[in-house]
Amino acid sequence: MKKFASIAALLVISAALGFAETWTGNLVDAVCKVADEARDLSPAGCAATSATHLFAIELSSTEILNLDAAGNEKAANAVKNIRKTNPRAIVTGSLDGLMVRVEKIEIQ
Repeated sequence: MKKFASIAALLVISAALGFAETWTGNLVDAVCKVADEARDLSPAGCAATSATHLFAIELSSTEILNLDAAGNEKAANAVKNIRKTNPRAIVTGSLDGLMVRVEKIEIQ
């Protein structure tokens, strides 16, 4: 039975990784971006900082994808260790509507 459970777990993990997508863009403060969307701020206008709690990634197409709770935690940890004013990131995960279920975030 243990062997079956191990094989099943491996298949589930493999399937989940097979559906992963990658997005590259600017990490932004999701609350700021929603509030100031009509003002069309520059990317640095709503840049993510160490004070940001809700993150999103702004793609070059100006599409905004919000990060899930795990992604917000990963982004917060990544941003606190950088000194850039407009952090670019590579986000890997799966898309659920306009929200990314984040597996990994890399700051460029």
